[in-house]
Amino acid sequence: MKLHTVFITYNRLDLTKQAIESYLETVSVPYTFLAIDNASQDGTREWLMETVGPDGWRGWAVNAYPGKSCNWGWSLAPEDATHLHRADNDFAFLPGWCEEIERIFASEKVGQVGLRTDEEEAYARWNVGGNNVIRRELWDKGLRYDERPWPEYPPGYSEDSYFSPEVERMGYTWTRVKRPCIRSLSQESWDDPYYKASWNARGLKRPDDSSPATH
Repeated sequence: MKLHTVFITYNRLDLTKQAIESYLETVSVPYTFLAIDNASQDGTREWLMETVGPDGWRGWAVNAYPGKSCNWGWSLAPEDATHLHRADNDFAFLPGWCEEIERIFASEKVGQVGLRTDEEEAYARWNVGGNNVIRRELWDKGLRYDERPWPEYPPGYSEDSYFSPEVERMGYTWTRVKRPCIRSLSQESWDDPYYKASWNARGLKRPDDSSPATH
């Protein structure tokens, strides 16, 4: 397996640093990686330029949202990449995550693997969520993220809602890792201004006693 990893970044520089550093410390297969920045204004771009150089990142002038950004990053994968990986910038990688993904992809029927367990993604029952790996052959066959901005989706939907079902329509299955492979670097809470803005953009309402349900 050779990974091409795309980090989707949007502000929260401290989390981006931790995410990329943990990736570089734990990735155990041949890889390339690229950051796609959604118009961050907190020094993220300057840090990326200094850390990974001009060839290690690309950026939009305005926030293009994750689907369009991931498509751009995956389109730049080297020809010998066998698997394409999307990484969100608010998760750190745990040792052994590459081995877990390789184990699951040993089944030729599996086209997409989510990097969080069923328990960790209890509110995303119809797709694997953002952090995932696909077989390169699906991309070559035309698999793409829906590129609409979040406010244009029905409430509770995102680009992930359409991506995993498309994997199935192409004749593959999607699944998740069976043991923790990444850990959240932030508390997903309505009290966090970042998540409040993100969930509002997706038309989600603050629940009384649970996290927001997603499709």
